[in-house]
Amino acid sequence: MNKKVLKADRDAIANGVNFIQESLKARDISKRKIAQTLLTSEEVLAKILESAPAESDIVIEIKGHFGNLAIQIKSACEVFAVSDIYENLRIDEFDEDAGDVIRKLYDKLFADTLSIRNSRGKTTVTFPVKKSPYSSLVYTIAALVLGILTGFLIHKLFPAAVGKNISTIIITPIYTMFINFLKMIVAPLVFFSVAYSIADFRDLKALGRIAFEMVIFYLMTSVIAIFVGYFTYQLFPIGNTDLAMAVSEETAESTLQKAESVTISIKDTLVGIIPSDIITPFQKSDMLQLIFMAVIFGIAAASLAGKMPEFKRMLGIFNAVFSKITSVIVKLIPIVVFCSMAKMMIAMDFGTLLNVFVWTPVVYFGDILMIGMYIILLAVFAGLAPHKFLKKYFPAMVSAFTCASSNAALPTSIERCDKMGISPKIYSFSLPLGATINMDGSCISLLISALFCAKIFQIPVTPSVLLSLFISIMVLSVGSPGVPGGNLVCIALLIPQIGVPAEAISLIMGLYPLVGMMQTCTNVTGDAVVSTIVAKREGLLDTKKFNS
Repeated sequence: MNKKVLKADRDAIANGVNFIQESLKARDISKRKIAQTLLTSEEVLAKILESAPAESDIVIEIKGHFGNLAIQIKSACEVFAVSDIYENLRIDEFDEDAGDVIRKLYDKLFADTLSIRNSRGKTTVTFPVKKSPYSSLVYTIAALVLGILTGFLIHKLFPAAVGKNISTIIITPIYTMFINFLKMIVAPLVFFSVAYSIADFRDLKALGRIAFEMVIFYLMTSVIAIFVGYFTYQLFPIGNTDLAMAVSEETAESTLQKAESVTISIKDTLVGIIPSDIITPFQKSDMLQLIFMAVIFGIAAASLAGKMPEFKRMLGIFNAVFSKITSVIVKLIPIVVFCSMAKMMIAMDFGTLLNVFVWTPVVYFGDILMIGMYIILLAVFAGLAPHKFLKKYFPAMVSAFTCASSNAALPTSIERCDKMGISPKIYSFSLPLGATINMDGSCISLLISALFCAKIFQIPVTPSVLLSLFISIMVLSVGSPGVPGGNLVCIALLIPQIGVPAEAISLIMGLYPLVGMMQTCTNVTGDAVVSTIVAKREGLLDTKKFNS
């Protein structure tokens, strides 16, 4: 039975708790989870009985879909807030240590899970019992498929002008608003999560060791990615000389203009880490500058923790606020996915793209091969089960695939790393850093694209040419230009070094959105794998949570 109607009397709490307990036992819920749910139910029912009319109905329902399970309690009582339940607990009457323990317990039970709303004189309280790891994935994949179908049908059934108007007037504004929402939260989220995680480190030497370990692993995966790209191209040596006639200077013009203002320089990248003011890094979401400022603030907060604990506490409060906003944004990801796929399918010129379509599956093969390398690294360096990682992190991979932006995918990636049991001390620093300097998917697409263009223009690829490509790609992977279509700009900068005209990017520009999606998926997966490896090696991974 999924529903029970109680009367608002002195037996309501006992009867309600018994009903919930028996219902959860029948669904094989763990004893620990049942105990937590019963504690929450008891406090909620007690608060409802304070104002519910005598002998009025209290309806308790067990609801579930897509593997989720929740308790819903309805009553004609006065509306109340979570803070009202805290008042009933009288936490202030306990000594400081006991009060902190009790508050943390109830924070875990109530703060992020209890939903209270009032409609037509009825107060409805809902709280989860079990959250399926697959529910968000189901919604995201459904949105992806619906977006593709919607875009394809609009492209085929309506004239091009009508399809363009639908995209421009309806779909693109919605997509832009949500992407801007994601971008808006990234800068403060990165700053406060990094600053607070560093402030929470008591051993700054350990922090330095962990940061050095992260950078080494990121550089190692970048080197592996370049070799994976070369191996992939040797398996599939694509490139037809007839395509040289299809190069369009007009199509490539805007990207080439961006490339003119970009230089490949490690020196400029290092100098640019230190901002000239505090505001600009937030305005431009410059990850390296934000991380630099966050590290400075975090170290300052840690050193002042004894004299001024309020500084550290303030960082923790802001981190909690932006983390909460992030959790809301993550729930809206399926909308972004739908709009992104629909917009891309409406604008796609299928006829022209077929000529160079072979480039796309080859890059995809290289990216999938690189994900396989991540799995090997995870097993070798951390001794963890790869399928457990993929099971928990897959929703973030889908989100990155559809957003096609490492920064936009950061909130989802943070959420999944937390669910994997990685300490915030690791992922709050490693993920923003990886989104900036770890571009393994980009390394693969850059090398394959360069070799693809070299074959089209019949340019021999000698060992010296390969060495030049290797060094340039490593530099670009660390200092990729922060402009829209950044990887296309990188290709425009790269191919002239081997004698290919920069205008050759016009051949692949139409397909780049497809490649950029898989490229981003590979990038963020690499960030999460490195975070997991470092967390395991440093004893900052909850293995029970990871293997659950």
